[in-house]
Amino acid sequence: MNKKYPLEKFAIYFSPYSAHAIEINGVVFPTVEHAYQCQRYADEKIIEEILSARSPVKAWETSSKYKHLQIPEFMNEEYKLEVMKKLMKLKVEQHDEIHKALSDSYSLEIIKHITTYPPGDGFWDDGENGEGKNHMGRMWMEIREELKQSFQGASKWYT
Repeated sequence: MNKKYPLEKFAIYFSPYSAHAIEINGVVFPTVEHAYQCQRYADEKIIEEILSARSPVKAWETSSKYKHLQIPEFMNEEYKLEVMKKLMKLKVEQHDEIHKALSDSYSLEIIKHITTYPPGDGFWDDGENGEGKNHMGRMWMEIREELKQSFQGASKWYT
């Protein structure tokens, strides 16, 4: 049986709001949240406004006001999950400390539980009552398992 492992323990590493920039095709996004919100749009002006937001919360707020203009693919839950997982994998690939934190979480259950603004919606997190989908935590555990598989046979999978 897995122990529950709150995401907050490693929020500095696993949160899309953490101060770990990621680079995609030569563009540096200050956080995964900035990158994720930018992926919602084709309009360069909206993307630039999100990209220049001074915090991940501001990136989310900026994106929220344009949500009616997002690309149609973002209406599909599976598409949103695919985009976020790709961004999280880039974060692991581009930051050794993220890779190590994921390794150090062993096989414990990772749960995203939100206690601050912006509020959780039960999609990315476990919701107010713990019955949310926890997609963020599940994705981190999937990525961890994929990394373990890629290092199968090594005495320690973090290198």
